[in-house]
Amino acid sequence: MVTRQAETPMLPAVRHRRILELLAQREYVTVTEVSDATGASLATTQRDLARLATSGALTRIRGGATRAQASRGDARLLATCLVRVRHALDRHDLTAAEHALHQALEACGRLRRYRGADGTA
Repeated sequence: MVTRQAETPMLPAVRHRRILELLAQREYVTVTEVSDATGASLATTQRDLARLATSGALTRIRGGATRAQASRGDARLLATCLVRVRHALDRHDLTAAEHALHQALEACGRLRRYRGADGTA
């Protein structure tokens, strides 16, 4: 009698990273493709996709997900925040500089999630 060893399930963070890697490779993934790639059940895959959609990392569509649509505003916001950082530093206003840097990092994170790990759209 042959016994199969149970595979160690992927941690949620690892599954999420794998889902985003799949979306970096192509525009659209199905729930089944994600489930196969992560080894998770369809229900777990649905929850993972919902969580990533809530965080803005992807867009949920019927039967799967697509890359998140970064707005042009994110790139504009990033540029504006960096200018605000420079002006705040010129005034020696570290609080304003820190606030602008946080906003810039958030915009950068949204752009990175949209473009994928390699920086391509």
